[in-house]
Amino acid sequence: MSDRGKAVAKAEKKVTPMKRAKKAAKHVAKKHVKKATKHTAEKVAKKTTSAPDHGLMTAFHHMQRASVVISLMEKGTGEDLRDLLERGVKLYRKASEGEDGNKFVLRAIGVLRAAEHLSMAGLYAARNKYRQKVASPAPEWLEKFIAETDHRLERIEGGERGKGTDLFPVTVELLRQAEDVDHDAHLAFELAMAADALCFALENGL
Repeated sequence: MSDRGKAVAKAEKKVTPMKRAKKAAKHVAKKHVKKATKHTAEKVAKKTTSAPDHGLMTAFHHMQRASVVISLMEKGTGEDLRDLLERGVKLYRKASEGEDGNKFVLRAIGVLRAAEHLSMAGLYAARNKYRQKVASPAPEWLEKFIAETDHRLERIEGGERGKGTDLFPVTVELLRQAEDVDHDAHLAFELAMAADALCFALENGL
């Protein structure tokens, strides 16, 4: 046997089946980790990219619904509501420009959702004569919801406000109106949802 043949035989003798298996396993593990890392990175990047877009779509949805309902209201009515919608639109514009991360997105969602519920409440009250003359179910869950929102307002009452200083007392008043036993269940629902939405915006620094 030539010297080269002896060297090859010696090398093959040293690489045992166990060593081959370990080497193969190490290669597979390294490949799997690399693939998993790449997949995780892509997933995180996708989530990071889509999250603000999802928030903007939510805000846009509430903005459009509020705008449509307000357009059905009689001229010369709902000025406060129109002002609230405009404030929400300004927040939405700032959010769409990417200012301060999700801060403006969350505030826009709260204000625009409140505008939507209040526009529904206003339209509902204005068209009260068309309301169906049937009894509404006892809204026990709504009472609990109002109590929870009230508790949230108590927690942020002493906090520093941005441009939403005037909206805190408005939120409290909406909650009080929702508690009014003279309101029917549907109108109370819209008012409570509006208070919840404004509370959400205030919790996010409005």
